[in-house]
Amino acid sequence: MKIDVTYQSLFRSLEDTFSESREKLLSQIVFNTPECVKLIDRTGTLLDMNDAGLALIEADDWDSVNGANVYSLMAPEHLEKFKSFNERVCAGKKESLEFEIIALKGTRRWMHTTAVPFVLPSGETVHLAITRDVTWAKRREQELCLAKAKAESANLAKGEFLANMSHEIRTPMTAILGFSEALATQVDTPEAKESCEIIRRNGENLLGILNDILDLSRIESGKLETEFIPFSISDVLCDIYNLMKVRSDAKELDLQLHLAEDLPSLVVSDPTRIRQIIVNLVGNAIKFTNIGSVKIYVSSSKLRSSEQGHSHQLKFLVVDTGTGITAEHKQKIYEPFEQADTSITRVFGGSGLGLTISHRLVGKLGGNLSFKSVIGRGTIFRFCLPVDVVSDGDLQTPVSLGNHSSEKKGNPEAANPLQGLRILLVEDGPDNLRLISFLLRKAGASVTSHVNGLEAVTCVLEAAEEFDVILMDMQMPVMDGYTATRHLREEGIETPIIALTAHAMRQDREKCLAAGCTEYLTKPINRKELLDIVQRIGMTAPDKL
Repeated sequence: MKIDVTYQSLFRSLEDTFSESREKLLSQIVFNTPECVKLIDRTGTLLDMNDAGLALIEADDWDSVNGANVYSLMAPEHLEKFKSFNERVCAGKKESLEFEIIALKGTRRWMHTTAVPFVLPSGETVHLAITRDVTWAKRREQELCLAKAKAESANLAKGEFLANMSHEIRTPMTAILGFSEALATQVDTPEAKESCEIIRRNGENLLGILNDILDLSRIESGKLETEFIPFSISDVLCDIYNLMKVRSDAKELDLQLHLAEDLPSLVVSDPTRIRQIIVNLVGNAIKFTNIGSVKIYVSSSKLRSSEQGHSHQLKFLVVDTGTGITAEHKQKIYEPFEQADTSITRVFGGSGLGLTISHRLVGKLGGNLSFKSVIGRGTIFRFCLPVDVVSDGDLQTPVSLGNHSSEKKGNPEAANPLQGLRILLVEDGPDNLRLISFLLRKAGASVTSHVNGLEAVTCVLEAAEEFDVILMDMQMPVMDGYTATRHLREEGIETPIIALTAHAMRQDREKCLAAGCTEYLTKPINRKELLDIVQRIGMTAPDKL
């Protein structure tokens, strides 16, 4: 019996020793850990803290902060948040929090703490937390947020700048191109006609560069949209051929278009972007080819059944016998504003954006643009696009590549295609007002003009006769076109309103239509397009049918 008692006493002694050793070990771990460990009661009173915590709050020793209230360390904007956090932990919840403190010597620090409820021997539940200094990470996060905000602001500023630049350039371009075309019909000498043609050609080149810059900006910002509709790929290609034939003939190059016999009649993709890609590639080929030919090959093939989403693919090749591309410049040919060297721009012209835009557009349509080139022998550009094929019977409405040709009530090229139409022209630019008035009157229309939206609204509401069409500039002093259009619609005026604007973004069209406009024309105004749309809309007025 004595032996049992002795062993029991020994076991108890060993157990106490091990327990004391364990507590000492845990205590040493806690007080030597590099993270702040602390105990706080429900009121925020500091009950205990390790050396790492004392260093964090800049305390000289434990005695200087024993019994202090940690709430006094909180940055004012974080105090209430920390109080609520402490109360929830002391009520039995495990939580984490980020907050900022002002240490005893004035240093501001961001802290991240994870806290759990801890029951003291007295039965009181307090806040046990491990806290670490996350100031560097927080400041880095704030710097990244600030950098992101600055980048977004810069991108917005760039977009606004490009939109304003577009407006400021397109507005005078209307007068330059329009009057050069009008002047060409009024002069007799070859030299004068050639001068008019030079003005027109250079104006269109400038406009092409502007369009390239705007397109690249839209692509980079993700705002360039695509429209997938049924269209005749053969019609698009023939149209491109006829357009580019003028350029190739000017350089005495042989331009050829080869269409595979099994090419589908109608495909579903974006005809505008396909046209843009091919025009860029063929235009580049003609530009860099002095002798020989430029050939366009187009074929199609069925996709394997395992390839989802599309039934066919179109394969395009643009082959030239031009200067070729050096190995050095093949790596950066798709980069914006890159051409083989600075002399290329001086000799051949261009913005250096055509291939960049084509490459990105092909990718947006689901394909990939590649090329092979041999110096002195020429270049082959190749891309494939996935498409769906449809038949005429699948379409609810006929497909037309013309500008509403089935809806026209006459011929815009006739002597007086606008004969009998009463038109209100609202335009604040004197040169554009003079040009557009001239074009409309020459086509037979009766034109009343005003220079701001307020005058236009007053004129329409007080007019003895209704106008057949209103041409409304959207950027004007006193009252802009958007406001004027809304006022007219609110007054019950149903007269067709055609927006005239130098802003050429897709959202600008939507903004004009949302204001109540019937149609939308961008500057510089094209004479044929202007007469076509005015005739089409004006001739559908009830008294004209």
